[in-house]
Amino acid sequence: MTGTAVVAGVGPKIGEAVARELHDAGYDVGLFARSEGFIEELAADLGTGALAVPTDVTDEASVQAGMETVREAFGPISALVLNATGGGGRPVGQANADRLRDIFDVRVSGSLACVNAALSDLRENEGTVIFSGTTYADSLVPEQIEWGAVGPAARGLSKSLATALDDVQVTYVRIGSRVDPVGQVGDDALSAAAVASQYRELVEREDAVTRELDLRQR
Repeated sequence: MTGTAVVAGVGPKIGEAVARELHDAGYDVGLFARSEGFIEELAADLGTGALAVPTDVTDEASVQAGMETVREAFGPISALVLNATGGGGRPVGQANADRLRDIFDVRVSGSLACVNAALSDLRENEGTVIFSGTTYADSLVPEQIEWGAVGPAARGLSKSLATALDDVQVTYVRIGSRVDPVGQVGDDALSAAAVASQYRELVEREDAVTRELDLRQR
């Protein structure tokens, strides 16, 4: 299969690995991140069919413009990977409302903005939306108070969208192990390449639909 994918939140682990995996599989890929230099270097390395689009997912106008840039370059969007996290939380005594809002704006509001900006394409193509999630969304996280609050909200958004969009596969991937960059995998970690391979399988499914997927180191 081929099509146009957008990876929102492209960093040196999952984002980069997913972009490479989908590009190698024949997809045109739009790379969203605030780190302009990183995504430009990655797009240059990938070559034809990869486009760096500096985008702030917390800014709806930036997201709309970014999706339109990808659409004009490659055509309608058929896959959307939501990988922007906004960082982690902090323990009691250090956690605060401003940090919680910052993470929420990236992880939840930003994800919804991306889905809305690509929604007509995704519905037309019966496409796929993938949330890079975490097992923190369904367990207590006393050492990361802000993320412990935002994680379930992101999972709730994914589940709500999955129910509302019966013509789009929306999958929340519950990652339960540390993810290391390709070629730097420790004994207790998943390889970003292994995660990316699972994402590609989800994107390429035609018959079965997965709403939630557990991934952890074996």
